[in-house]
Amino acid sequence: MSPLTGGARAEVRTSPLHGRGLFAAQPLREGTEIGRYPLLVLSHEDTARLKATRLYHYVFYIDEREDGAVRAAVAFGEISMCNHSPKPNAVFDVDADAAEVILTAARDIAPSEEILIDYEDFADEAI
Repeated sequence: MSPLTGGARAEVRTSPLHGRGLFAAQPLREGTEIGRYPLLVLSHEDTARLKATRLYHYVFYIDEREDGAVRAAVAFGEISMCNHSPKPNAVFDVDADAAEVILTAARDIAPSEEILIDYEDFADEAI
């Protein structure tokens, strides 16, 4: 994990939306990198096995084969606590080659505001 995580810019708290969430610990300006989080990239077969588990709701998708099989990655660190919004205030970029996911403020985020991401095509499956 980069030094940008670990509570400096964001922290996990109880969320009014769903269990726990990630919240801004300080003002975050649009474009600020909130953190970089390591990924454990799974095989297509392991991803298929994971679908039957609770952990499936905490993965990031890497790619999809022509046959529709997806490959996922488990993210470590606070990003796994980000809740979904169709109007997110943060965006994420999955870098499979570097095995990390980068979380960035999509707009200015006030201190104590929950940091929300769009789960995209998987929102209905995850929430």
